[in-house]
Amino acid sequence: MASAFTPDPPLKAQRTDRAAGVLLGAAVGDALGVPYEFQATLRDDQQPRMIGGGLGPYKPGEYSDDTQMQVCVAEVAATGADLRSADALDAIAANFRRWLREGASDVGNQTRAVLYATGRASGAAGAAMLDAARDYAAAHLQSAGNGSLMRTGIVALAHLGDTTAMAEAAVAVSALTHPDPDCADACVLWCSGIRTAVLEGTFGGVRAGLDLLPPERRAVWAERLDEAEARPPHRFSPNGWVVTALQAAWSAITRTPVPELDPAGKRFPAQHLQLALEAAVRAGNDTDTVAAIAGALLGARWGCSGIPLEWQQAVNGWPGLTAADLVRLAVLTARGGKDDGVGWPSAARMPAPAGGPQGFAVPHPHDPGVVLGNLALLQGTEPVDVDAVVSLCRMGTEPVLPGTDVEHVRVWLVDTDGHNANLPFVVDQAARAVLRLRQAGKRVLLHCVAGQSRTPAVAAVYGNLATGTDAETALSDLRNALTHGWHLSAHAELLDTVHALAGPVAVGPEPEERTGFLRQRWAASRVRGLLLGLAVGDTLGAARGKAPAEVSLRAGVSTQLACFTAEGTIRASVRGDHKGICSPSGVVWHAYRRWAALQGIELPDHPGSGSGGPWPDGWLAQVPVLAQRRGSAPATVAALTAGTSGGPGKPTASRGCHALTRTLPVAVAVAGQDSRYWVEQARAMAALTHGDPAARSATAHAVVLAARCLAGGPRPQVRQALQEGIRSFREIATGDELGSLSAALEQAGTHPADARHLARIAPDATAPSALLGGVYVAASFPERSQVGAALRFAAGAPDGDSVACVTGALLGAAHGAEALPVDLVSRHELAWVLDTLAHDLITQLTDRPSGTEYTAGWDEHWRGRYPGA
Repeated sequence: MASAFTPDPPLKAQRTDRAAGVLLGAAVGDALGVPYEFQATLRDDQQPRMIGGGLGPYKPGEYSDDTQMQVCVAEVAATGADLRSADALDAIAANFRRWLREGASDVGNQTRAVLYATGRASGAAGAAMLDAARDYAAAHLQSAGNGSLMRTGIVALAHLGDTTAMAEAAVAVSALTHPDPDCADACVLWCSGIRTAVLEGTFGGVRAGLDLLPPERRAVWAERLDEAEARPPHRFSPNGWVVTALQAAWSAITRTPVPELDPAGKRFPAQHLQLALEAAVRAGNDTDTVAAIAGALLGARWGCSGIPLEWQQAVNGWPGLTAADLVRLAVLTARGGKDDGVGWPSAARMPAPAGGPQGFAVPHPHDPGVVLGNLALLQGTEPVDVDAVVSLCRMGTEPVLPGTDVEHVRVWLVDTDGHNANLPFVVDQAARAVLRLRQAGKRVLLHCVAGQSRTPAVAAVYGNLATGTDAETALSDLRNALTHGWHLSAHAELLDTVHALAGPVAVGPEPEERTGFLRQRWAASRVRGLLLGLAVGDTLGAARGKAPAEVSLRAGVSTQLACFTAEGTIRASVRGDHKGICSPSGVVWHAYRRWAALQGIELPDHPGSGSGGPWPDGWLAQVPVLAQRRGSAPATVAALTAGTSGGPGKPTASRGCHALTRTLPVAVAVAGQDSRYWVEQARAMAALTHGDPAARSATAHAVVLAARCLAGGPRPQVRQALQEGIRSFREIATGDELGSLSAALEQAGTHPADARHLARIAPDATAPSALLGGVYVAASFPERSQVGAALRFAAGAPDGDSVACVTGALLGAAHGAEALPVDLVSRHELAWVLDTLAHDLITQLTDRPSGTEYTAGWDEHWRGRYPGA
């Protein structure tokens, strides 16, 4: 069989990574699209997932005929064959026929007809198939389907060094089943795009491929590409025609923005691959094929390292291949069928370095369930007692621990500066893979070749995710533990990545952000959203998600108390302006006593107003609804009737949810003023009635997260805000608290909107349960259009009132009042009160309408509304 041309220039590390992504990218796109093929088109707020099913039916992560046929080509290309040769085309045709007999889960009509006709013909398989394809095209007016474009990516890798040979091979392989000129042209353009993406790391090769087409066809294809870049992917449906399939894929790629690099905010350019593939699936119709086409080019651009590890772990398909097998076929093809000097990627086992350290296993200093080791450990004679292995180096083809069923995660990470195209993304992904395995209860071995650079780097980031330990502390602890050697200091890029991902983050927004937040034009909507979201969630949770129609919606006790928290916060600010000193928690304590008086709860003494006027005073005392009993708050009432505000352990030891839900309005002050001061005030407000430390901590964490959502900019990202908030808890949370919050957020990504997961995360009516449940639900439904669904789902928690209350506050703070269900807000009996309090909170914190001790104010009635100063 004739050999293909040697790639020129040679494949360096990043190019090899990108070549490895071609076949794997196609496969993950295919598997992502399988469940939605010819189903109802997904909306923008619906997340495609590899759940299987489809026309197969397929297992979760299983790819379809799109990748199965590309594997047929890849098995030939991986030998180094020149795909234009008769021998190579015969071998590909024979593989197609074997596939049809043994593994075809779905076959296009044109492909099926051609392969059946070839099976009845005599002579060489390639020539017979080409004749059958030409006969089919001659007999059918519409023979330009997408069935050859879907399998064309690997062809580009076989001829990286010669564009002419590449174009000729693309035409020849396409013609085996689809000889139409549109099919040939589409395959040439896409192969050109993949070749340039592998060699240069750009998408410019698709348009450069126009020069490889017949001159008379270049203009029409240029117009087609222009059209794809100008219109969204769903406008090219149906997409069974090769032209609209290419246009849908190109539209998804070019119209999806590439995220800017922000490691601390967990934004990485390589996420473009996932976002663009999801856009391709949302194009509808032939979803698996369009996503497979897009995936080959995206994989070529972003590499194997740019493909989410969760997808890499899931993908599988005929003939029993996994991600590692697809990578091997692609790399061998790009290397002309040859392994490198140590036998990779075909060797059964990669050799441990000669003279390197003996095998070792060291427990992670922050989690003994993670074992840190090296390659020699896996190749020793002693058994390795783990349930999963995360490998940060190249591995062989045999099982990582033969004779066991351990889960094996392979991470594309090179320990040489300049050799990683997506370094922060990869390290973050690897650390999250360890976190996922630990949350599943598995004991994990994390290793690289020597265990001295990549291993501690990922271990440090994992430590930050799992326990909140900052980079400096984690690295110091790891260096003390890894006594077998430490080479991380020699890898500047890797070390910088650890600091970027796991460095300390300030609690709440930065000072310059705090100063201006409440003056932004969108701030009023956000503050209203927080208070109204809290109230609607409280009400909907009490109704288990089924609010009565066409009647006024009753407020819950959490909402009543939250009104007095907001009012007390305003009064505390007024008092501070005029007295120069004030304890907000003390002022809020008296606000709760006014609520108790309105409720008819007997207090041990009559507080009075201090001025001989009526009491309770202030405008809130004139709202009739606040005098009506709307549920019980036993710990709060017990503390109020005891007559003494509490601290740790007193006056009650409760960790009930009301400590948190009623304190959520303080998030406005956290976001708009001195965050550290107000976080401590929130903790103190919880302790007034709930002495359990967990209730105080959960309350402090909740107001920080709500503040992050409030101040998240004009286009907030809920998951990002929550993630940044959790990362900021290093100084105010224990390792267990950080682990639980991180786990809730992580499970919203891996198992979103799962009622069973919600019940496990938020099992009771405590403050920690309300917080974790609210985080899980908000992260499961992060989009503006999902707020109503989020509240209904949250209401199904074991204590739906508190979880929906927190969920509503977080999502209302992030998206504003306009995102809340208008039917529920318009009928809520305290909506006008909460609107007024939101307005007055912003006004007081920004404009001081009653003036100060030394300056006159502009609203003479303000101190009558908020007396006590």
